[in-house]
Amino acid sequence: MKALDRKLLRDLRLMWSQALTIALVVASGIGGFITSLSAVDSLSLARDQFYAEGRFADVFASLKRAPDSLVESLREVPGVADVQTGIDAMVRVELAGVADPIIGQLIGVDPRPRPA
Repeated sequence: MKALDRKLLRDLRLMWSQALTIALVVASGIGGFITSLSAVDSLSLARDQFYAEGRFADVFASLKRAPDSLVESLREVPGVADVQTGIDAMVRVELAGVADPIIGQLIGVDPRPRPA
């Protein structure tokens, strides 16, 4: 055994409480990191299951102008279950007594019932 190795062991024996504290801090950091990763995985899985059960759309697209004939072309794309069109706009909402700006989204609804 070399002299430096003996010195290292002697110093560790004298500073065992500091070494234990450092090991506990490192272990708790690793535990927190693993906990965070598992929480992210659980939330991602829950989101995916919620969207699948609710038959939520996988893709949204916003266009400034598009012809209505585009709807039929999009319905013919393989894997597309449904295409819904509508009009929406972002607007500034002003309320009496509220100083902060409020942004709202107006979504147009077709009054004619659509076959599902």
